[in-house]
Amino acid sequence: MNQDIQKFLNGHLGTDNFELIPIKKGGSDRSFSRVLLPDQSSFIFMHYGTDVAENSCWVDVNKFLAGIHVAVPRIIAQDTKLHFIVLEDLGDIDLWSQRALSWEKRREHYFQVLRQIHKLHAFDLFRLPSGLKLAKSYSKELYRWEHDYFLDNFVGAVCQLALPPSYIKDLQKELAGLIARLQKIEPSLIHRDFQSQNIMIRNGKTVLIDFQGMRRGCLFYDLGSLIFDPYVTFTANEQNELATFYYELMRPDYGLDEFIKNFLEASAQRLMQALGAYGFLGLKKNKSDFLGHIDNGINNLLTAATSAADLPMLRELAGLCIQKLAQNKI
Repeated sequence: MNQDIQKFLNGHLGTDNFELIPIKKGGSDRSFSRVLLPDQSSFIFMHYGTDVAENSCWVDVNKFLAGIHVAVPRIIAQDTKLHFIVLEDLGDIDLWSQRALSWEKRREHYFQVLRQIHKLHAFDLFRLPSGLKLAKSYSKELYRWEHDYFLDNFVGAVCQLALPPSYIKDLQKELAGLIARLQKIEPSLIHRDFQSQNIMIRNGKTVLIDFQGMRRGCLFYDLGSLIFDPYVTFTANEQNELATFYYELMRPDYGLDEFIKNFLEASAQRLMQALGAYGFLGLKKNKSDFLGHIDNGINNLLTAATSAADLPMLRELAGLCIQKLAQNKI
């Protein structure tokens, strides 16, 4: 064990009699271990790197979320210079691990976490603490970066589709329209990776993790992350139930039709980002488990783009990708 880690844990746990068990999860440059003590109590040790700038936001965002009564893991100890944190152990049950259960058994956990994220979305941006460090806000450039990330790492690298320049030009025009519409939606604070593996269940209650990417953005991006989550398979009725539940929770000054339109378009945006990430992590970072979620992700993108009225080229591209993936498997 690294001497710095040993000294840090000894100092805060008051003993050197513990076991450190690595936890392999996620795609970031953070590492996690479970710290087991002789009395069977346990903690989580996190060591975060510097490759991802938003990792440095984790502690402050944790404290902010706790302050607005969003459930997050309790910090036991930290060393900002060494990038060490000890957290309460939330266990191993996340929303993803419940995916095979009936909808009747899962529904309330989804309702719970939608109530949690609504606290974040509804927070008045003018009341943000002046010293709170956030990840880069969503902008035209960031949305466009996600499109390029999708085209390079998924369409090109995974599907091995070579799109003609004229096609790319027309697609980019359509996606520029998508960006413009998303930017017209009033910004909120968003989690940005609000999916089933980042929602723990502790004593029957949902707890958010991996929130270091919190930033100003479109709340529908979060809703798309959860309700079109490629890690979980939903029926159309289940997705509609969750979207309608949030609409009634939010009570916007516009109708359900406009709400669903915004939701579908932001879901398409989020799914492009997720598919780009699966390709990047699976092929370039050799984390092949991410490739296993591609089929569900691209089918979700096809559904979202088909249901949205103004994304015909994205719908066509999703269909082409599905065909190409099927050919590559033969």
